[in-house]
Amino acid sequence: MPIRGAAVEGFDCPTCEVPAGSACRTRGGKVAPKYHTPRFMLMPQLRAELEVRTPVDRGPGRLWAAGPAREASDADAAQAGAEPTRVGYARCGTAQQELQSQLDAGLDRQRNGQWR
Repeated sequence: MPIRGAAVEGFDCPTCEVPAGSACRTRGGKVAPKYHTPRFMLMPQLRAELEVRTPVDRGPGRLWAAGPAREASDADAAQAGAEPTRVGYARCGTAQQELQSQLDAGLDRQRNGQWR
């Protein structure tokens, strides 16, 4: 299994609730073609990625089955201390919209501790 897949699978998935050591699954009960974003966002080195594809050896598209049980590791300690990352953005869809008030609102939330 590629290193990225092994690293992502070191955490339980908050989206599909599969345990650590297993690939993400779809609602239909198959192995998902890519890992769910909230899961790979737990890995600081993968946060900049838009998607992390499931390795071919994990059988994307096949019927999902739980992976082997694994021992506690450093990933468990990291997950216990991990906090969800809240992502905010600002956008202007038309020429009449202005960006500065959205940016100011985001800075206010950050100062109030709502965002980091």
